[in-house]
Amino acid sequence: MKRLYRLFVLLALICLTAGAKAQNDGVTFTLLPQMPYSNFFNPGIRVPYKAIVGVGVSNINLSVYSSSLKYGNIYGKNAAGEDVIDGVKLFNSLEEQDNFINFNMSFDVFNIGFRINKLFVNIDYRNKINSEFQYSKDFVGFFVKGNGYYVGDNPCDFNIGVDGTIYSELGVGLQYDVTEHLTIGVRPKLLVGIANVKVNNERTKIYTDADDYSISADVNLNIRMANTFNASMERMGDIIKFVDIENMELKDFFSIQKNFGMGVDFGLSYVFNKHFGLSAGAYDIGFIRWKNTKVKNVSKENLEINKTLFNDISQITDMQLDYESMLDNVVKQVWGNDSLVAGDDYTTYLKSKIMLQGYYELHPTIRFTAVAQMYYVNGQMRPAMTVAYSGAFLNFLNLSLSYTNSKYAGSSLGAGIGLHIGILNLYAVTDNISIASKMFSSTMEMMTSFDSANFRVGVVLTLGKYQSLKRLFSKSNAE
Repeated sequence: MKRLYRLFVLLALICLTAGAKAQNDGVTFTLLPQMPYSNFFNPGIRVPYKAIVGVGVSNINLSVYSSSLKYGNIYGKNAAGEDVIDGVKLFNSLEEQDNFINFNMSFDVFNIGFRINKLFVNIDYRNKINSEFQYSKDFVGFFVKGNGYYVGDNPCDFNIGVDGTIYSELGVGLQYDVTEHLTIGVRPKLLVGIANVKVNNERTKIYTDADDYSISADVNLNIRMANTFNASMERMGDIIKFVDIENMELKDFFSIQKNFGMGVDFGLSYVFNKHFGLSAGAYDIGFIRWKNTKVKNVSKENLEINKTLFNDISQITDMQLDYESMLDNVVKQVWGNDSLVAGDDYTTYLKSKIMLQGYYELHPTIRFTAVAQMYYVNGQMRPAMTVAYSGAFLNFLNLSLSYTNSKYAGSSLGAGIGLHIGILNLYAVTDNISIASKMFSSTMEMMTSFDSANFRVGVVLTLGKYQSLKRLFSKSNAE
């Protein structure tokens, strides 16, 4: 059962330290009829309350996506019928280059909103961790099959990519009801970068001589790192310190220091009548400027390596090699001297999302919504489409069911529930309800059985009576 365990640890640890090329954090939680955060992605969607207050646990989101690391591709059966890790099976299941794992997390520190006549003002502060790790088929194959598999004219494309960001966001949303039908909104945001890691390694090839099995490499590597917390980034092996989030002090997540940026969300919504409505918006347009950076650039051909990276593949499969030693071996012998040097300031950009949404409400208990989205993923714009049912029952119970199809994250069936009891609003939503079937399975099986899994939960206080569109237009007609 331990075979190749270290490889999965390596993938998981790097994944958890990286920054995503898309924020696959779900949209369906905004579709619950009485949701206080209906304007989360689009500040132009009307908030149906006079005031909202959320602190600490009001909005917690976690999402994971893996393009290729699937449970059925990882495990096989041994002679005794037991599940064992099958590295060859995993290797054969991978794409040549386009394999990636995403991990995204966010939580609101506070979110306060209040209405002044037609104007709704929203002030929110949240922290985000966005991550992506890309890897080639041969990156896995080198550990599974050893360098002996890549002999002569069959070099190993030893390619990985890491793109990682932890940052804080302070936003001030302004939403204005131009008419009873039209609402517009904008949310400028101050961004404070906490940490960033960017590794581009797209053309590194490892060659093995057919006669004496000596190794040489063509290396193309670019590394950029920056952080505000007390982790000394002097060498690439120090990336392990970026993983050590649990030892970061609380002040690290609230640090207002040197890595500043700006962002903006904007949008509008138009309600035709008590049945139909449309909205359009853009989310997370912005950048962060990183200072006091550490960098490494290597571009060499025919780099000689005097010994194999690992004398015996059992060093990994039998867990004789720890994570840091593995990383150091790869760094020192393939990428050369691993020391980082002071670099120039650089800029990273948020991963923007464009959304178009329309709904039809037959009755407060029957609303159908369609949401079209466009994500920026792996250098491409990739679409996603969600159709959802939602309804409010007895003016306190909210339910939703959704189906999402994405070129980026596959297809999934989601569900959500919300309770509106007095001033208290509780909600829990997932875009992939299938994950519940693995709740009592092993952690590995639960994390890798599906293309994607996410959930969002929160507790929010609201002031002011909930006003449905039916009541809004009935009042308008009466006047």
